[in-house]
Amino acid sequence: MFKNPILNAKFDDYINKYELWDESESDKMKKYICYTYISQIQPDRLDRDVDLLDKICDSELLGYDIIGFVIVLNNQLLSIKTDIDDILQKDRKANFEIYILTHEKGVDIDAFLNEIKKQNSDFADIIRYMNSQDIILKWEDLPVINLIKISDEINETVVNKSDIYVQKIYTICENKLLSIAKSNENDYTPILEFAEEFTLENDKEQTVVALCRAEQLIKILKNEDDMIRANIFDSNVRAYQGSTDVNNEMMKTLKKCPENFVLYNNGITIVCNKLERKGKSIRIEMPQVVNGCQTCNSLFIAYKEGIDLSKVKVIVKTIETNGELLAQEIVRGTNRQNIVYEEAFETIRQFHKDLEDFFNIMEVKGFYKVYYERRSKQYYFDTQIKPYQKISFRLLIQSMVALYMNKVEISHRHESKLITEYKDKLFVDGQSFYPYYVAALLTTNLDYLLKKEKKYKDVRNYKMHILFVLQEMNMGMAPDINNKDEIEDYCKRFLEYLSDNNFEKIVASAVDRFRKLMKKWINLKGNNYRFAIKDRPEFTEFMIEELRGNKKRVSSECIYHGKVMKLNKDKYGSLYGFIENVPNNIYFNELDNPEINVSYIGKEVSYRIAGSGNETRAINVRVV
Repeated sequence: MFKNPILNAKFDDYINKYELWDESESDKMKKYICYTYISQIQPDRLDRDVDLLDKICDSELLGYDIIGFVIVLNNQLLSIKTDIDDILQKDRKANFEIYILTHEKGVDIDAFLNEIKKQNSDFADIIRYMNSQDIILKWEDLPVINLIKISDEINETVVNKSDIYVQKIYTICENKLLSIAKSNENDYTPILEFAEEFTLENDKEQTVVALCRAEQLIKILKNEDDMIRANIFDSNVRAYQGSTDVNNEMMKTLKKCPENFVLYNNGITIVCNKLERKGKSIRIEMPQVVNGCQTCNSLFIAYKEGIDLSKVKVIVKTIETNGELLAQEIVRGTNRQNIVYEEAFETIRQFHKDLEDFFNIMEVKGFYKVYYERRSKQYYFDTQIKPYQKISFRLLIQSMVALYMNKVEISHRHESKLITEYKDKLFVDGQSFYPYYVAALLTTNLDYLLKKEKKYKDVRNYKMHILFVLQEMNMGMAPDINNKDEIEDYCKRFLEYLSDNNFEKIVASAVDRFRKLMKKWINLKGNNYRFAIKDRPEFTEFMIEELRGNKKRVSSECIYHGKVMKLNKDKYGSLYGFIENVPNNIYFNELDNPEINVSYIGKEVSYRIAGSGNETRAINVRVV
C-alpha cells in the first residue's frame, strides 16, 4: 500500500476497475505503477492492448527486482518485433527508448539487457531486431535507456552516454507518481458570435475563419443542463484525453496569461451542414468539431471551475460541407500536426459509427454487454463500463483477421498494417455488422477468462489461435464475410448457440484442443518448431487441416503441370518455391507438400490449386 491516501484511493479504484482482486499485492502494485507511468508515453495504448501490460510486468521473464520493462519506438509502445516494421513504414527515422522500472536499489542495466537477449520472448526479439544492421541504419540517434527507481525521495536525473546508448537514471517518489496519475486521468444549430472574421467561398462550400471570444464558444459547446455536448465531437479522431501535459499547459495559460492563449493555440475546426452569416455572427447547422477536442474540453473545464475567460480568444474555422468524403479529408488535414496515425482516420467513417450503434443495441444471454470503443478513451470516464467490456479498433481488426481471413499468424500485427492489407475486405460499406459483433463478443469474453484462470497462463499469448479453434470446433468454417445472407445466418446461429451453452466449458474444450494441436505439430515437425508458433503461417495451415479435415477449400479439381523454379528456405527452415505458370507463378510450400526436396528444382511437376485470390497455392505437387 502507498503512504499517500489519495494515491491509495486511485490504486484501489484501478484494482476494482480491472478486477485484479485475485492477484498478489506485489503484482497489483507492479501493474498499477507501470500502468500509471507508461500511460503518459502513449495514453491509451494499455487500454487498447490489454495483453501488453502483462508482458511489461512479467516477473518470470524480467526477474523479481524489475517492476516493469517496455520498449518505445517513435513514442509508440512495442509489443512484438513486427511492430517496428509497421511503424517504420510511416516514419523514416527510428527513435528508440527503453524504460526499466525497478525498486530503489536499481539494477545493472548491461547485465539485465544481456539476460533479456538470451530469452525466447517478444521483448528479446524486439531488442535483437532493433540492433540489427537494417534498423540501425534508420536510427536518428542512439537509443535512450531510462532507469526509473521507485523511491521515497526524488533525485536529480543522472545522464550517461556511451557508444551504444544514452543512459538516464532517475527516481520517482509517491508524490511524483500521484502527479503522473492525475495527468493521465456530441443535432443542434447554435449561433457563434465573433470579434473579427473573413469569409472564403467557392462553388461547393464556404468557410468562415473567425476570432471568437471563449465565452461565445462555450455557449455552443454546452447544453441546457450546463453540460458539454459530447456528440459534437463524434467526428473527432480522438476523444478528450484528460489531464495530459499539453492539456495541463492549456489550463496553465488560461489561468496565468489568458490574453496569450490565442498565440499558443492552433484553434478549432468545425464542419457543418449549413453555414449562414448574420452580421457579426454565424448560424451553424449540425456542427461537428473535427479538430480541437482538447481545446474545447479545456475551455469548458476552465469555465466550470469559474476561471475568468473574458480575455481569452480562439481562432475558429467553420466549414460548410454536405460531403462525407470532404469532411474526412478536412479531418485528416487538420490533424496532421499531432501524432494521429492512419488507423485513427479509418474509424471516423460512417461504417464505424453505425457499427458502434449496432453494438449498443446488441445483448446476448449469459454475456456482459460489449462496447465498440472506436475513439481513444471514448468510455474512459464512464465508470459503469468495465475495461473488459470494451473492444478497440486494434483488437477488433485483429480478431476479424483471425476468424474471417484465416490469417491467425499475422492477426497480432499492428492495426495500421492490417487495415492497409485488408482495407478492401474488412469494414466495407454494405457488409453485415454481425460478424464484427461475434468477433468482439468472443474476443472480450475469451480474454477475460484467460486472464481470470491461472490454468490458462501457458496459452494467454495464443488468444487469436484459441479464438479460431473455438469457432471452428463449435460452428465450423465461416462463410465469406461478403456473402451477407450466409454470414448473417451463420453468426445468428452462433449467438444462439453461445446463449444456450456454458461459455467457460466451451473455452476449456477449445484450449484443450489447441494444446493438443501444438503438441502434435511439434512431434511432427521437430522440437525446433516449438518456437515462434504464433508467427508461423504453416502452423495456421496445420490447424485448418486438422480442424476441417477433408473440408479444405480447393478451387479446382483440375490437375496442372509446370516446371519448378528455384527452392528457398524461410526463416524457420521450411522449403518453399514457385512453379512456372501464366500469368502468375504458383507458390507452394513444404507444409502442403512434405515430400518435396531440392531435387525438384527444374523438374516438371503436376499439381492441384488450393485457395483463392492472393492465397492461391499448389498442393499435391508430384514430379512427372
